Amino acid sequence: MFAAQKLSKESQIKALTKLNSDWANLKKMSKDVKKEIAPLVAGEMDLNNFNIKKLEEDITLFTQEMRKREFFNYKCGTSLALEKLDGVFVELKVFEEKIADYGDNARKFGNPDLIQKAIKDIETIKVSVDNMKVLWDHIDVCQKTFSKFLTTKWDDTQPFEMEDVAKSLFKTLKDMKVDKKASAYTGILDEIKVWLVFLPLIAELADPAMRDRHWDSIKKKVGVNFVRDSNLLLKHIYDLGLG
Repeated sequence: MFAAQKLSKESQIKALTKLNSDWANLKKMSKDVKKEIAPLVAGEMDLNNFNIKKLEEDITLFTQEMRKREFFNYKCGTSLALEKLDGVFVELKVFEEKIADYGDNARKFGNPDLIQKAIKDIETIKVSVDNMKVLWDHIDVCQKTFSKFLTTKWDDTQPFEMEDVAKSLFKTLKDMKVDKKASAYTGILDEIKVWLVFLPLIAELADPAMRDRHWDSIKKKVGVNFVRDSNLLLKHIYDLGLG
């Protein structure tokens, strides 16, 4: 029994010795392989770095080109603008796929920060698009509000309440984080300003102190003869261009 235990221990020692030797050889082989493939790894890393740099340039060009698109122009209209803005997210998926691919490689090569600029640039584009969507939603609200104003009968016109609404629309617009030089922004801003000038004039015209002779004077000034009856709408006064 003692001899069997001794033999077992000797076998264990031999096995451990062989395992240690195999491990040493494996580490040596690993170093040799690493040294052998180093040029290939360096080449792949350089290629990935080049791809990331090219991606950054492409995103920059995309951003510059995007500023020229229809949805920055007030004449585009809400429906088309929102449709085009949604389309931008589809286009961004191409960039995001490359970011995922190149970013994964960058992490493998130990340079995860290399892809961060591209990620931030795409996020900046998304924020800009989201802000433009908010702007166009507000433009839609403004235009519908003013259209409703115009179809109001003269006898039902409430200029002070309307002015409060216009002021609220103006404040909301001014607080938006969008490109305030964009035509879409300046277009609706100018339209709101027209109403902010027009409504106080309407308040004066609706004053009970207004007499027929005052109205006659206005008709003569604008060269338009209109009748103040139940068919008269605010639009008819608006179209006179009194402001």
